[in-house]
Formats: sequence, structure tokens, C-alpha cells
Amino acid sequence: VLAGQKAGYWTQLGVNTFNLLFVIQGLLLRQEFSATPGIAISIVAMIVCTVVYNQHKRIQHTIDTLHRYAFIDDLTGLPNRKERVSTISEYMQGPSRVPAFSLLMFDFDNFKMINESLGHSIGDVMITEIVHNLGKIIKAPASIGRIGGDEFLVIIPESLSDRELELYAERINQIVNQPFNYKDREYRLTASFGIARFPKDSINPVELMQQVDIALFRAKAHGKNQIEFFDEKMQVNLEHHIDIERKLAKAIEKGEIYVDFQPQYRVPGEKLRGFEVLARWASPTMGAISPQDFIPIAEENGYIVALGTWIMREACSTYQVILKDYPEAPMLAINISVIQLRDPEFLNTVRQVVEETGIDTKNLEFEITESVCITSPEIATHIIKELKGMGITIALDDFGTGYSSLSYLRNLPLDVVKIDKSFVDMIGQIPDEKNIIKSIIDMAHTLDLEVIAEGIERDNQLAYLVRNGCDIIQGNLLGKPAPIAAL
Repeated sequence: VLAGQKAGYWTQLGVNTFNLLFVIQGLLLRQEFSATPGIAISIVAMIVCTVVYNQHKRIQHTIDTLHRYAFIDDLTGLPNRKERVSTISEYMQGPSRVPAFSLLMFDFDNFKMINESLGHSIGDVMITEIVHNLGKIIKAPASIGRIGGDEFLVIIPESLSDRELELYAERINQIVNQPFNYKDREYRLTASFGIARFPKDSINPVELMQQVDIALFRAKAHGKNQIEFFDEKMQVNLEHHIDIERKLAKAIEKGEIYVDFQPQYRVPGEKLRGFEVLARWASPTMGAISPQDFIPIAEENGYIVALGTWIMREACSTYQVILKDYPEAPMLAINISVIQLRDPEFLNTVRQVVEETGIDTKNLEFEITESVCITSPEIATHIIKELKGMGITIALDDFGTGYSSLSYLRNLPLDVVKIDKSFVDMIGQIPDEKNIIKSIIDMAHTLDLEVIAEGIERDNQLAYLVRNGCDIIQGNLLGKPAPIAAL
């Protein structure tokens, strides 16, 4: 496109120059003008000025067009990646140099599911609507640019504290999380943020961009809807991430992946309710790798469907062993990834595993995360109804971290909500967190849902949850994850 515009410009310039010379030649050859050279020169000068002025306008228009193509994003009208890098360089080394500034990079969590379920055109509408609303809070001297599909970079050319930057990111997330309505459905997004600072983190424009990108990457790896500041350890973590990614594909084949079981108890009385199945990876070269590290990588790289199927089959096969020691037939809770739920073969896979292993579906519980309910409510509703039709119990995992609205709990055929560990951790430390937990328990009971609290590690946490009507408890205080034979 740019080459074509440039070619058109030079062609027109040649034509205009030829026409100008032709007019001058004609004027000079006419007899009457030879007697009055002053008039002839004046006319020629006027023509030349007119042509030059028009040509200047064309040149300026071409320059403006080229600038727009080079530095402006077509969809949003925001500065693009190239412009952002240029601005960073200006703030570091150019005439607009400032003593300190911060980069705040963010993208939308699980936005790929929006594009795939609703279509890219609707995704574009969501982006433009969010950008419009962000314009109300991102004011000069700060500026925002779109540097990728759903990735944005805010440059704040002033010195802000870490807390001020966190609050800035939180305000952006509030805008991102505003409901988007489409075909009588409400959709909500969250964002993950990476932050890097000049001159604290780097004095090189390209390096600073790499650092803020690494910080964003870390925020996504920590469960999304997070804010991460760059530090040098992240570079080492990135190399570790790449190593995990490279070896994960073969880990299942080599038998390095296995499952542990963590008990869940009903209260009061602490009667065994069931076990949550937890994936583990023992690498001969890297040692024990946390599921918080390898599960997100499996989701990013498409391994999660195969990994999730293996975990489901392994857990259900082990259930026959569980029945020998626990004849009361406890529940078996298995985590299901968002990507698994969206796999067209997921329901067939579940049916096949149930048939192969002989597990009674009334003893099977699938834990799904809030994100699938927020980003793909239609898919979630369909899949959950099908699973419920098979007799499988459905639990909403990590409840309270994904901005779910009450409408999701009303519309989805759920059985259980699971309070996120982050809330349980705050019991006895931050008073308001206890009120949030009590509100979740009361709301769930109003909707005839049971409540599980996970991550219980202290006596005061257990006492508070029992006192406020939590139905099911789980955590290291009650029993650590272990192979079934070691429980």
C-alpha cells in the first residue's frame, strides 16, 4: 500500500512539472509577452506558486497518510507498537526526555475464547468499546497504545510509587470488567498487567519493552487477573518456563505425571466427603514441578486436553482401589480446564472414561473455573447441562476471583461453589475478608448450593468456617495431598 502511494506521488509530481514547463515555454514564445517581460514573469511566478502550493498540500497529505499507516492502529485509532517504542526513546534520550516514567502493559484474560465463540467482529466491538471507556480515565500526560490483538501499553511519563501504579492498573481493570451485552447475554473480561520502570529497570528502550512483556507474561502465569512488577528474577523464571514447555510434551509418555488425592470433609462432624484429584510432575532433571507452573503452560500450548484426559482416566481407574478402603463411596473431584470444556470431543471423552473405568457418575464431581462462565456462558451452560444429565456434580472453583455476577449462579445448573484459598488465607488477618466469606456462604445457601472452603491451614480458619456454616472443608490442616495408598 505504501509503495503504491509513493509511486503515485512521484508520477503526479512528474506530470505537474512537465505541465509547468510547457506553460512557461508557451508564455515566453508569445510575442506580446516578449515586449512586456515583467508581466510575463509575474504570471509565470503566480503559476509556479500555485503549483508549488498544491504540490505541498499533496506532499503533506501523503506524509500524514504514511504516518498514519506507520504509527496508528486502524481499529482503535490509538498509537501502535512502533509509535510506543518511538515515544519511549523520546522520553529516554530525545528532546522530550523525562527523569522517570513507567510502562504498564496489559491484555485481556481468555479473550481468545470471545473471538472463537462470538466471532472476531464482536471481539473488535468489545475492544473499541473498552478503548472508548479507557479514554475517560487515561489522561495526559499518560497515553495508551494498542500493540497487539488485545494487548495495550500505557506510558506514564512521571514518577509514581508502586502502590500508585497498582491503583492505576486496578482502575483500568474496572473499566475492562464492565459488562458487555450481546444477544441478551452479559460478558465480562478481566485483564493481567505487567509493569516496568525507567530508569529503575532499564535505560534501553528495547530492553524496557522486553521487561514489561516478561512482567505481563508472569502475571498470566500466576493465574491471570494479576499485576506484576518486573524484577531480574523473572528472566530466570522465563528460562525455566521455556524448559518446562519443552519437556512437558514427553512427561506423560515417560510416566513422570501422577495424581495425588486430598481429602474433603463435611462439617460438623468432619465425616469424609471425598477427594480432590491433584496432578503432580516429578521430573528427573528439574525435580518436583508445581501444577501452578506446568498447568498454565499446558493450557497455553495445547497439551491440556491430552493431559486432562489422562488425569481423568487415571483418577477414575484408581477409584476402584478407593472403594476397597472407603466403602461409603466418597466423591471424586476432578479439575477441568476451560480449554477441555471447549474441546468438541470433551463430552464423548467423559462418556468413554466412565464406560472404561466403571465409575458411578454420582460419585464424580467436575470443578470448573469462573472464567468459562464469564467469557463463554452459552458454552458453559450447554456443557454443564450435559454433564448434569450424566449424573455428574458440578462445582464452581476459585469463586470470588473472577468478578462473577449473581446472574451466573442463578442461570448455571451448579451444585457447589468453592471459595478461593486467597480469601481463606486472610481469615484472622484482614477483617473485611471474613465478611466476604460469610456473604459467599449465605448467598450460596440462598441458591441451594453447597460451599467448599479450600486451603485451610490454621485452626482459626477452620473455626470461623464451621461457625459460619461452610458445608465442606479441605486443606493441609485436615490432610495433605498424597498418593491414594499413603492416605
